Amino acid sequence: MPGIGPVLATTIMLGTGTISRFTEVGDFPSYCRCVDSRRESNRRKKGEVDTKDGNKYLAWAFVKAASFAMCLCLEARRFFER
Repeated sequence: MPGIGPVLATTIMLGTGTISRFTEVGDFPSYCRCVDSRRESNRRKKGEVDTKDGNKYLAWAFVKAASFAMCLCLEARRFFER
């Protein structure tokens, strides 16, 4: 993948562990801090949610990978600009 080299691949692999431990589809992005943490019911906010849950190293790795992909891959840059 553009933007993911040996260091980021190793960080993602070791930080993720066994992928089967994430039972729901949204559990992995949430663990990686790649999605907003919101707690809502009936379109109303229900208290504050700790945004520091999850793996900070995976969050760092995915941000770096996206940044590198923007520099290395024209298709990724077009997608981001759109």
